[in-house]
Amino acid sequence: MLNKNYILLLLSTILMGEEVIPTERQHALSNLAPKDSFVFRLKGKTRTTRFSYNDSGDKVRLGDELNNITLNQNIFSSLSVFGAGATLGTTSSSMLFDSQRFELSFGYGITENLTIGMIVPFGTINNRVNFSVSGATLGINPRYNNGLAPSATNLPYLPTSTGVTPFSTADLQNLIASEPYGYKPIASTRTTGLADPTIGLLYQALKTKKSSFILATGIDIGIAKEDDPDNLVDVPINNGNSALRFKAEYYRNLKYNFDAYIKFEYGIELEDRVTKRVPQQGVLLAPQSSTERLNRDLGDYRTYELGLGKSVFNWRYAVKFYRLEKDIDNYNSDVGTDVSLLELNTKGYANQWETEVSWSGIEAWSKGNLAFPLIVSFSYKDTFSGRNGLDWTEYYFKVTSFF
Repeated sequence: MLNKNYILLLLSTILMGEEVIPTERQHALSNLAPKDSFVFRLKGKTRTTRFSYNDSGDKVRLGDELNNITLNQNIFSSLSVFGAGATLGTTSSSMLFDSQRFELSFGYGITENLTIGMIVPFGTINNRVNFSVSGATLGINPRYNNGLAPSATNLPYLPTSTGVTPFSTADLQNLIASEPYGYKPIASTRTTGLADPTIGLLYQALKTKKSSFILATGIDIGIAKEDDPDNLVDVPINNGNSALRFKAEYYRNLKYNFDAYIKFEYGIELEDRVTKRVPQQGVLLAPQSSTERLNRDLGDYRTYELGLGKSVFNWRYAVKFYRLEKDIDNYNSDVGTDVSLLELNTKGYANQWETEVSWSGIEAWSKGNLAFPLIVSFSYKDTFSGRNGLDWTEYYFKVTSFF
């Protein structure tokens, strides 16, 4: 049952028009819970992108690393016997990422200023892949005997001028599935499951009639499924590693029903072990034999968020700026393998802007029009610049209540 003193405090704010509860409480901008009560939040997010940012900060299409590759002797050395112009075709590749993610947040107010809570995320991420090969000057030799070593009389391929069917997309899929590669087909993927949950504490270190300052700390528990080293195009739902999180939030009510806030978070990624194929310079497809169990230390991150809001009766309209900065990833091989290509282009940043509209049902609840206090918000977020990250367009909703 919601704490009686908190109810009276809410009613005094509504009926007497005093600025007793800051806007961050009225519109649930933070996850603080009333004393001896629970706060519950459901957050949903859908996002899509066809683009990412490269190391220079340029926007490029997803799948670009597999696009417009001429499959000649530089890729498959066995084709050298057919001359420089021989090819198994040229690739065409494009991708679309779309993701649906939900977070259930629970918090309990140990005191008026201290909340303990947990965030449980889960969802789905799809990679919609279009991949094909065309323009081959070679085709599969129908008389090739793979039980014998290739030779002048036992060639795996023949020029299309001999009448064989040009090398096709299906032929390439079979090729990369065979030794020494052992890859799964380059095709659309879908990953569903739990992401990495968070357990943490929030402490309100400062509280006045117009402002509040909140400190938070937590730990992400790495349980998400590991990335598949045999799939070139699947997308994991989360990193799957544990991390320590430290956050500071400052909220202030301004004149004329405006409010502002600033948030800063620092994340320390904890070292773990993952299974990866280790790429080598000049080799397009890392063979299956390159698979190793590696030590991984993802780069620590920092986030900055600035927001400005305007309240009109029970509605609040806001604009925000968000920035993420991430340090370089580090890998280490127990057997001394050069893992530098796994670390390449892993340092980055993302800049986003967001608009939000929220409705607070606290007044409606106090008048008996709602069975419980309810706060609902909708947001649109867009990435406008970045480096070594994805160009997401995102839509959010949040539903918050106390009990």
